[in-house]
Amino acid sequence: MIRSFLTLSAIALLAAPTVGAQAAGEHAHQMAKPALDAELTEHFKGITLTEAQVKQVMEIKAKAHKSMDMIKKNAKDPNDPTVKAAVQKEMDGEHAAFKALLTPDQMKVFEENMKAHHKAEAKDAKHEMKPGEKHDMEHKPAPKKP
Repeated sequence: MIRSFLTLSAIALLAAPTVGAQAAGEHAHQMAKPALDAELTEHFKGITLTEAQVKQVMEIKAKAHKSMDMIKKNAKDPNDPTVKAAVQKEMDGEHAAFKALLTPDQMKVFEENMKAHHKAEAKDAKHEMKPGEKHDMEHKPAPKKP
């Protein structure tokens, strides 16, 4: 009986630093400053956001992208114009929610960033091939090895 008690006491003492380290790690994780992902960094380039704004932006994006993903997932044809319009409506709502968090000066920079972002998207879309679309590049067989 005493041996069992001593064994349990020893285990508890050995585990204590681990539990304390876990608690400290969780506390440090909670204290870490929120950060924007790569996409949002482009959206908010040149804008200094408060920690609260960053947290709210990340929450808005998570909610909007979850909704957009569900729209696409539930669609029979993700390229259907009505599906694209529904996704665009979600994205417009996301951007409106972002703008609601910003000061007038921050909003001006955000709008300029969005103009540049959408120009780049439009340029990329021009180069995308549509399903079934043929291109004018000729495919030649690879030269035969001697």
